[in-house]
Order: sequence, then structure tokens, then C-alpha cells
Amino acid sequence: MLYRLFKYSIKNILRNKFLSFSSVIVLGLLMFFVNLLMIMHNLSNNLIQAINSKLTLSLYLKDEYTKEHIAVKNLIQDIELSLPSIEIQFKTKDEVLEDMRKQDEELVSIIKSQNPLPATINLSNIKMEEYEKLNIIIEWKYGILTDFKTNSTYDYRTQYDRILKIIAILKTLKLALYIIIWVFLLSIFVITYSIIGNFIYHYRDEIYITRLVWWWNSFIYGPFVFQWIIYSVIGFFLSTNIFLVFVNNASVFFDKSSVKQYIVNSDLNYILLTQLFIFIGIGALSSFLSARRYMKN
Repeated sequence: MLYRLFKYSIKNILRNKFLSFSSVIVLGLLMFFVNLLMIMHNLSNNLIQAINSKLTLSLYLKDEYTKEHIAVKNLIQDIELSLPSIEIQFKTKDEVLEDMRKQDEELVSIIKSQNPLPATINLSNIKMEEYEKLNIIIEWKYGILTDFKTNSTYDYRTQYDRILKIIAILKTLKLALYIIIWVFLLSIFVITYSIIGNFIYHYRDEIYITRLVWWWNSFIYGPFVFQWIIYSVIGFFLSTNIFLVFVNNASVFFDKSSVKQYIVNSDLNYILLTQLFIFIGIGALSSFLSARRYMKN
């Protein structure tokens, strides 16, 4: 029976060559644009991660607190236990002064007496979802931090508020990207349903006759499902070849060694095959719904 359904679907394809050709082209373009969305998604994620990796928090300690102080040890231990991925670097007053000397020796030469710079705990590699938990830990130990009355730029709470604003922007960008992706996927379903609906419209009389002679429903749905599978496979190979040509020549815009890292995932083959089966599933569902509409009428 499968052979008969497949044979009938091939017959449908050949009977209307122009509609078949246009369907394959539209499918191939849709798949190619899905691949471009995948690139956009990867680029956006890498951009967000790159920006977030540059965000650091500096905790400036009061003069009486050193690395050996129990309060400082507890703060570092709490962060390490609760958020192990965060990188913690403690710098003494002398180390901070030395770092400043490397950056601007003339500025350091102005300091003639006691070192006024505070010991510092630098926190980096903080994930976006970890800031709230980190803030709770630090707020419990806020009393050991220097209160900058003259310059609030270096105050912990000022740093944290500034980072929250940046994180909010990054989350908004990420949400906007996912909205675009979902709208595009919905558009794919609508376009696919319209293409199949137009195709089945040409065969509505045959569907009606098949229904009258009491043939199985599989002889109504089956050919259109097979037909769409053939369209999907042909469109898939068309779009994949164009996409791979684009990827292989993307070194014009990106460094050759990092093309796959930034614009495609390492499991590209798996993603492309998943895309093919999703399109087949969408087509099969659209074929069923379109044919069912004429069966009811």
C-alpha cells in the first residue's frame, strides 16, 4: 500500500510541475532563513556572553580588614560554596598599588606617605542569573566594605545597580530574539499550510470522488503526506548546500579559526536533521488539516 501511495504522490508532483517547483523553492528559502536565524541566535548568545564576561564587581574593603580576617574569609567562602563558577581574586593594598603603578607610574609617584588604596576582592565570570544570589551574600557582609562618601562610583551598590541595568538590556535583547524566532516559526506554519492548501485545492474533486467510493482515508491523506516529504527532502538539500557554501565562505567576515564557534553550533548535522523532521512534521500536519477540510465539505 505504501508503494501505491508513493506512486500516487509522484503522479501528483508531475501533474503540476510549476506548483511543485515553486513549493520546493519556497521550502528551501524557509529552511535557509531558519539557518540564518540559527546564526543570529548564536551570534547574539556569544555577544551577550562576551559582554557579560567583561562585567566585574570590585569589593573595596575597609582598612582594618585583611585576607586573614574572619569576616573576609567567611565572605569568600560563602561565594565559593554558593557560586563556585565565580572567579575570586583578592588583592592586598600593596598589590593594588603595584597594579596602579603599572598603569600610571606618575600618578603613583604623587603618593608620598601611607598607601591610601583599599584591599580589593575582584569578582568575575558571573553568570547573569547569579547576580541576585551574589548580591544577597555580599549585602550580609556589607559592613566590611568601604563606604565612599565623596565618590559613589566605586561603591558596591552603585556598581551593582549599573550592572543590573546592563543585564536588563541584555535580557531584553535575548527576549526580543526569541520572539522573532517564534513569530518566524509561526509564519512558517502559516506559509506551509497555505502552500499545501493551494495544492490540495486543485485536487478537491478527486478527494470528493475518493470519499464517495468509500476508499480508505489513507488514500486521501497519504499521497499528500508523501508528496510533502519529497518536497521537504529536496528543499532541505537545496537550502543545506546554499547554507554550507555560506558557512565555508564566512571567513570573509569572521576569523577562519572561529567561524564554527561564532556562527554555527558544533552539532550542526544534528540541528539540520532535526530541522528536516520538523518541516516534515509541519507539512504532514498541514496536509492532514487541509485535506480534512475538503473531506468535511
